[in-house]
Amino acid sequence: MEDFKLDDNKDLSFNKGDLNIDNTDQQNIELILLSHKGSFKEFPILGVGITDYLKSPEIISRLRLENEINNQLEYDNFEIKEVDVNNLENIIIDGNY
Repeated sequence: MEDFKLDDNKDLSFNKGDLNIDNTDQQNIELILLSHKGSFKEFPILGVGITDYLKSPEIISRLRLENEINNQLEYDNFEIKEVDVNNLENIIIDGNY
């Protein structure tokens, strides 16, 4: 999906005064994972709030996190092939919009 690209600070990215437009699939997934419910005014139930899950290393929390990622990405019309949260330092999400 092509949309406005954000920089590392999550601000709009510019190139020679124009907004950067590029493939934003990875950016969209990152924003959904970082955002909490209510962050997107038009879609108030969208958002994982991953920081809340990272505080607890228990297996139940990881299963809840995996389930929440699946639900939220499906809600955003992302076709999921695989979600693996066994390594919280390297969460694997495979699929496409």
